[in-house]
Amino acid sequence: MTNINIAWWNLENLFDAETAARDAKLKSTLHRELRGWNENVRDRKIAQLARVIELMFDGDGPALLGVCEVENEAVMTLLAQAIHIPGRNYRVVAHESHDARGIDTSFIVDANILTVVEADHQVVIKRSATRDIFWSRLKVNATGAEFVAVANHWPARSAGQYASEPFRMLAGETHAYIISSLLDQKQGGDKNLPVISMGDFNDEPFNRSMQEYLLGTRDPGRVRYSKSGHMLNLMWPLMQGHDPGSYLYGSDWNMLDQFLVSYGMLKTASDLRVVKESVQIFKPEIMKASSGKPRKFSRPSTKKGEDRDGYSDHYPITVELVT
Repeated sequence: MTNINIAWWNLENLFDAETAARDAKLKSTLHRELRGWNENVRDRKIAQLARVIELMFDGDGPALLGVCEVENEAVMTLLAQAIHIPGRNYRVVAHESHDARGIDTSFIVDANILTVVEADHQVVIKRSATRDIFWSRLKVNATGAEFVAVANHWPARSAGQYASEPFRMLAGETHAYIISSLLDQKQGGDKNLPVISMGDFNDEPFNRSMQEYLLGTRDPGRVRYSKSGHMLNLMWPLMQGHDPGSYLYGSDWNMLDQFLVSYGMLKTASDLRVVKESVQIFKPEIMKASSGKPRKFSRPSTKKGEDRDGYSDHYPITVELVT
């Protein structure tokens, strides 16, 4: 029996250096917020992120790490190279979307454990560019079992939760289309395919975008094969207690970062299953500010001053698979 450690993390504005090559439109968009973001500052941010990743799973690190808010493959490669965990052989699976700020989703994969079979993406059709939904089919080297990991970063709440909700519902419909395509046998899919979807959905498990399109139920008994792509939301058991969430907005915790799994990851007879009880929000002490919120890495352009000892404004989430 082999355990496969999975993690997801919103890295919060992991940009390449201010002087890195960019197209003219993106360069103009990022001009002010990247002022002073030189290679030394970028590399400090990367070192801080790597420090947290090295603490995951009691120092074993993840076999698969999904991330968002990263600018390009070059900076992802720098991050993968900065993670020093004995026995790990990290490789990057990246995808460049047409997001207005140039931030994307990507994966870091331990090639000793997993082989990338293929990767694909789906554009979320929206008048203003947003992040694509990106996924990769992976094979467990030890057993040959295959699964699909989906990375999400849905439209933000910058206009307010209610006003921006239709954009996330649009992303939810797009996600449902992807999952149904992967599972529907009439479209060449596999109804028993294990799928784990992860991301910063910018909505919580009870919001409409998650309920109506992902049907992210809290009851494993209600997750059966369906070409509509019904999934189990693993975060429901964590939505209680003192700080039930991965992101603190004002005084309210939000469960924006989530794992969802398909019917194929819940079957007892499946070659690859999720350990439902293993899901957690990873909150190492080094990340915690005095308020309990994650300590963010401030950019030189911020009006509140620099903090180069921070990390990200989101806590990572982790879960284990078994094969």
